[in-house]
Amino acid sequence: MCNIWQSKARDAITPACLDKLPASLRTVNITGGEPFLRDDLAGFVRQVRQRCPRAQITISTNGYLVDRTVEMMDEIRKIDPTVRLAVSIDGLRETHDEIRGEAGFFDHATELLRRLADAGFEGLRLSMTVSARNVSQLPEIANLAESLGLELGIVAAHGAETHLGVSAGIAGEMPQNTTEIFGQVIEKLLRSWTPKLWLRAHFTARTREYLLGRPKRFRCSAGRGFFFIQADGEVYNCSVLGTIMGNIIADDWQKIWTGQAGRDARSRARACTQSCWMICTVRDLYRRDAIGVAGWILWHKLLAHLQPGKAMLKI
Repeated sequence: MCNIWQSKARDAITPACLDKLPASLRTVNITGGEPFLRDDLAGFVRQVRQRCPRAQITISTNGYLVDRTVEMMDEIRKIDPTVRLAVSIDGLRETHDEIRGEAGFFDHATELLRRLADAGFEGLRLSMTVSARNVSQLPEIANLAESLGLELGIVAAHGAETHLGVSAGIAGEMPQNTTEIFGQVIEKLLRSWTPKLWLRAHFTARTREYLLGRPKRFRCSAGRGFFFIQADGEVYNCSVLGTIMGNIIADDWQKIWTGQAGRDARSRARACTQSCWMICTVRDLYRRDAIGVAGWILWHKLLAHLQPGKAMLKI
């Protein structure tokens, strides 16, 4: 589902470039392609940790390079014991391997999870990118995550020309029972007694609406609340339909953030109607509408307990 391997952009960014990052960053996701192909990945983690002391660092991986990942994570965990690793699982064995385009991906990913868990690493989580190709297996992947004692991040497949070289329509036409499939997972999250899972239920419900073509309209904070850095050093306001703000290799951060290109990028983001439902795009929305989100959670948690099996169809 990702064409980043076809990108001709230079893999030019180095750990030293990240010394220009604003020290106030609270969340940093190191993604790819596949980050563990980089011999200097630990250097990126070290630089972020030194420059942005309050940031939660997450590395996203496809989990295929098991031995290499285990070895590198030993070094990375010494640099930052709080680092998290998100391993992509996009379906059960045959579905996951078909989406990834090669047999054995599922077994490699699950072996990686087992080995890191056995080594005592508590920062593991699963990440499932949902589309028409795999939505039927969402409840089973949720059960797999629960059986492993791991969080599951549920992400809608987005077209992302800036980052992935993939245009809109990547999710495909969702099946008629998408509401019911998601409802099983949402209801289970709401019936828990963990507030973090209630928030995840809300996010999952809106992910469903996005995939069904009913996205919630909101003002995007791209270029203000978050930004995206490509491997060639280009800084974009977002990873989907991004506008270049500058280049972290060539420019100082003040120029990137306050220069004309940065101001233009923020202006275009404010006018964007894409309404991408990803955690980076909606984090500010959760801050701005905390009362509305809390009200949604209370009402739907009540329904989940009083009308199990039916309440989630009404969202």
